[in-house]
Amino acid sequence: MAYGFTPTGTLPRAIKILLISNVALFLIDLATDGRFVREWLALDPYRTIHNWEVWRLATYLFVHDLNPPFLHILINMLLLWMFGTPLVDTMGERKFWWFYICTGVFSGLCSLVFYSITNNPTTVIGASGALFGLMFAFAKFFPTQQFLILFLFPVQARYAVIIFGAVELLSIMSNDRIAHITHLGGAVFAWMYFKFEDRGVETFSRWKNRKAVKMQKAVRKTEEELGQVMVDIDPILKKISQTGMGSLTKEEKDKLEHASELKRKAKGKLISLDEYRNRQ
Repeated sequence: MAYGFTPTGTLPRAIKILLISNVALFLIDLATDGRFVREWLALDPYRTIHNWEVWRLATYLFVHDLNPPFLHILINMLLLWMFGTPLVDTMGERKFWWFYICTGVFSGLCSLVFYSITNNPTTVIGASGALFGLMFAFAKFFPTQQFLILFLFPVQARYAVIIFGAVELLSIMSNDRIAHITHLGGAVFAWMYFKFEDRGVETFSRWKNRKAVKMQKAVRKTEEELGQVMVDIDPILKKISQTGMGSLTKEEKDKLEHASELKRKAKGKLISLDEYRNRQ
């Protein structure tokens, strides 16, 4: 049994753009000692709230730690490649972009709320929040894919995300300089997204087809009503064939007129009288 991830084929355009953007901004940040990229793009809770610098909720995804040996960006880009490549192929590029950015923004919001409530001035950087969302999505689409945790223990993806989530939850209040709440935010958003995705699509489909459904109900009601009328006018039709129209009473003529009106409402979609009789 094979372990790990082996994305094959051409690297998707979305992953190329993300990799190039992250690496380019990292190099600029490194060359300027964090004076520009980090200063303007990192998720600083105070500046985001008090200065209304809301763009930080998305741009922090492209800022990484500058301390050697640069494991922060190396690991994040490796995870982006591993999880992102099959997800772009599975979800489609447009949906992947929406999911990635929204997951990152939601993770940022979770961090903003948490650190504001706890009065913690922590500045959040890195793509880890969005990557946790990608990990959850990967587990949904490829639940039995196995990989090695700590390069030792083979675990299926669906169980691995539970383990990672539990570790992050237990580590929220630790002082290890890791934004665990951001990671959990990514996983929570992914869970909500896939939880309500099918329900949302179904609701939208019903709303979109509401006119057609309404029309079908109206036609069905008219068909049922006309079917009953056909039963009522059958003796009248026999009377006409035997004694002519002049022998009909006013009530019988009204019934024929009502049947004619129902046929006009049906716009030719109802069965003929002969077909109706053959079905009885």
